[in-house]
Amino acid sequence: LQWKIGRGMAAEPDHHVLEVQKLVEDLQLEPLEPEGGFFRRTHYSSTQVQGPDGDGQALSAILYLMLSDNVSKLHRLTVDEAWHFYHGSPVTIVELDSSVDGHVRTTRLGSVELGLCPQYTVQAGTWFGAFPEGAFALVGCTCGPAFEFKHFEMAVRHLLLDTYPEAEQLIKRLS
Repeated sequence: LQWKIGRGMAAEPDHHVLEVQKLVEDLQLEPLEPEGGFFRRTHYSSTQVQGPDGDGQALSAILYLMLSDNVSKLHRLTVDEAWHFYHGSPVTIVELDSSVDGHVRTTRLGSVELGLCPQYTVQAGTWFGAFPEGAFALVGCTCGPAFEFKHFEMAVRHLLLDTYPEAEQLIKRLS
């Protein structure tokens, strides 16, 4: 764990590394593969619903800690995912969309004190990723119906570059 935190924050001041270590320990977070960062599932509903892939649980929620060099890589889900900001630096959520200028839509998530919105929902089927604007960010992610790995698809860089050429810089950063 020490190595993974240190590797993701090599250029950060010691107080950021210590704060991240404390968050990982206090919140009992584990490495999130293949996306990056650390997480813990905090809710998995016992209520059954009909979802895009058949019956499943109604809702799931996680805590997710991203580091400056360990971001949420580009992926898409077959369910909506709501992001909630809790602590740290603002987060930029990147959505690929060929219908907008530059093929990318960015949304800043952060503290109300900074004039930012603390919540945003990514629609099902959207290629997206995210990164903290500073050393780290603690967010929550809620999926309805509940997240299952069958809902998840990791992006393939060259395919996204072919489809969204104007977003090359962000695609390379997040894949």
